[in-house]
Formats: sequence, structure tokens, C-alpha cells
Amino acid sequence: MLTLPYQTFPPTSTVPPYYFPKILLVAYQLGTLLSRNLSRFQNLQNSVSLRVSTVLPQEVMVLSSSAFYIPFQSIDFVKEFLVKKYENLHLNNAQSLAYQNGYSFLYYLEMGKQYVDQAAVAPMATRPVLLFYGCVQWMKACLLTVDPEYPGTTQVLAHGVTARKRKKQGYAFWEDEIKVQKEGLFPYFSDRLFHVKQLTGEKYTMNTLLRRIPELAPVIERMFGSPVLFPLTRSDRSSSVSDHLLKTLEMDVPRFDAWLKSFGLPSSSTKTKGQLDIISDNRIEDHPFLTTRDQQGVSWLPAFRTDYLPLPELMCHYLILYNLSMVCRYETEWWCELLHTFPGHDYPCIHAFLNTTSVKLPLLIERVLSSD
Repeated sequence: MLTLPYQTFPPTSTVPPYYFPKILLVAYQLGTLLSRNLSRFQNLQNSVSLRVSTVLPQEVMVLSSSAFYIPFQSIDFVKEFLVKKYENLHLNNAQSLAYQNGYSFLYYLEMGKQYVDQAAVAPMATRPVLLFYGCVQWMKACLLTVDPEYPGTTQVLAHGVTARKRKKQGYAFWEDEIKVQKEGLFPYFSDRLFHVKQLTGEKYTMNTLLRRIPELAPVIERMFGSPVLFPLTRSDRSSSVSDHLLKTLEMDVPRFDAWLKSFGLPSSSTKTKGQLDIISDNRIEDHPFLTTRDQQGVSWLPAFRTDYLPLPELMCHYLILYNLSMVCRYETEWWCELLHTFPGHDYPCIHAFLNTTSVKLPLLIERVLSSD
């Protein structure tokens, strides 16, 4: 027997006839409402599942599933890890410093993971903010491995870069730029982790930063019609790249060798059968910023002179995420218009970058923490 809310009937009684039309109407309305909500729930569930699978492959679902990250969920392992790092720095009190910084290091990693995990299922509108702050937390963990007193001053807590305060008419993210500040996380991290000093006031454009990320090269090449990176292949004594690189750089072989020497990499190059063989005592792949590596470990050289920036790839991700997070927070009208009207070339580049950085950030952090 159907029991209506807030109205019951004795078991032995019969329902008055005038209630039947009301009962049927309520039953019909409940059935319709249930079927509609069930459909909406199923659509929402499918949408979230599709978004997760599109944004991030399940097998590489952020740092939490990586064999590298899992041991850092043990404070004992973290302390042993920090002791080795501090002993490599020849610090006399490595044990006490590791004990002092163990939980801070673990919490930085965990908070970064929480941000990036949430970004994997968040809508595109908010993903830049989550990914940026995830990147910041992981960078702070890395700094603790080389500076046990971090943060020693309040100055290093600033972002270290600044974006344009107001966007001009006809603004395009692809052409936007950011400027390096004297102090803050960006210059401090670059100096301490990569030994690359940043010039105060130096400006970087988004297109030069995006072109340095190997996973974005196919998208950018398809959109703009020219290659932006060339892959390197390694043999016993040399590294080889397509000789088309000389054309895009507008150089001959001697000029190219002089170009590499200006970056502290003396070399002797030869051109044979469509390949440029680069012979050097130091591997070009090991240079802190000349090349960038994709997820498979292949190194790439930029096609244009303007893209040879003093920026390791992790720094490129940081700068792009910083600017994107500022845009989506403070340029709301432009950001929402981008997400709904797809103007210009910005949307494909931003979408491809967010998908790539979600996967690659953990890998770049792992490389930093694994280095001596």
C-alpha cells in the first residue's frame, strides 16, 4: 500500500475514493522527477569520467600512483632521503636538519599532490590555479633539499615574477609576457636548483615558453605550419639532429659551434646525409637549459634563436601556470569568453598545455629530486 509523506492510514482502513486522483498525480510526478534526476546523474557521471580520462591517462594519474612518490609517504624514508642530500652539501648537522625538515618536506609534497589531483577532475576554468599552486608546493619541497633553512627570508616567498596589470584591447595570451623580479621563488629556485641566474627585469613571452615544451610541438607545428623543436638522437660519442635546424637558425656549421660555445658547450659539428652530428666532451642533453626532454626521455633542440632561453623546462611550466592563474582569476571576462567562444589560437595551445603539464609536472619534480 502506498504511504504518503505526512499522511498515514490505519492498516484496516480503506483510502477514501477522492484521494485516488491525488495519489496517481503524486506517483506520476515522483516517477518523472526520479527518471529525470537519474538521467542527469548518469550524464554527470559520464562527463566526469570522460573529463578525467581526457585530461590525464589513468596509468600516470599524478604523483600519488608513482613508485617514486609512494616512499615519501614514510617520514622515516623522508628523513633518510634528506640526510643524504644534506651530506652531499657537506653539512655537519645533516641528521638534525633532516629531522627538523622532514615533516615540512612531506607536507609540501602532499599538498602539491592534493592540488594536482583536484586539477585532474576540475573544469578547465579553475585548473590553472590548482596546477600553479601544486607546482609551487612541489618546488618548495625541492628547495628544502638544497637549502635546509628555507624560507630564510620573507622575500623568497613571493612569486618572483609579475604579469601585466591590465590587458590591452585585442589581448592574446600567446603574445602576453611576464617580467622577472629581483627576489622571489622563481629566481631563487632557478639559481639554487639549476644554477641558472635570472636577470631582474627580463621578459618572457608565452609563445617562446610554450614552444620549448616537446609535447606541445605537434599542436603548434600544425597550427602555425613550421617545426619548433628538433629531436636529438644519441650515439657513443655524439648527438645528431636534422640539418634543417641550421636553416631555421640561419647558421652554417662554424656559426652553430660558436653558438653552442656561447652557452658553455664547446663542440665540433659535422654535416652528413641530412644530419648534423654534434661532438662535444659534455653531452648537449645534460646542459641545464639548451635542450628539453619529453616523457619518453628524448631530448629536443629549439628551432628558433629566440627560444634558446636560460630556462629549464620546469621553469617554463611555472611561468606559464603563473600567468594563466592570474588571467583566470583577474581577467574573468576574457577567460570565460575564451572558454566559450574559442577565439584565435589561444584555446588550443592553453588546452594542450594544461593536459600536458598535469602529467609532466610530477615527472619534472621527480627529475629534480633524483638529481645529485
